[in-house]
Amino acid sequence: MIRRALVLLAAAVALLALPTVAPAASRTGPVTVLSGIVRPGDHAASGRATIVRYPSGRRFLRLGPFSLSPGPVTRVWLVPAGARTDRAAASDYRSLGPLKSARGVQQYEIGRTVNLARYRSVVFWCVPFRVILARADLRAP
Repeated sequence: MIRRALVLLAAAVALLALPTVAPAASRTGPVTVLSGIVRPGDHAASGRATIVRYPSGRRFLRLGPFSLSPGPVTRVWLVPAGARTDRAAASDYRSLGPLKSARGVQQYEIGRTVNLARYRSVVFWCVPFRVILARADLRAP
């Protein structure tokens, strides 16, 4: 009986000494870096904007579920959080490309050189009219 108790105690101590390892899913899947709600500007809009980072270091902006009353030519930009006006947004932005769809789930790759400490807002920019159609201010989860 005492011998069995000592064996169990030794096994428990050995288990406690093992290093803690995260589950495989969290090591291989994306991590949320920033997130925010899409709010209307000059057009009706709703949804969520999330920046995720994969273990490879690649970063993506995910929109979804997402809806925007579309403009004629719309671009997706990252701008500084303080860029509240159309002029301020147009003077300092990082383009992620044209809007893929006015509805649904979509994703845009963010270049490695984009500083997410500075560019913390997503804007949907109408090219012909030079206005912000909608925006999402991003925060750490």
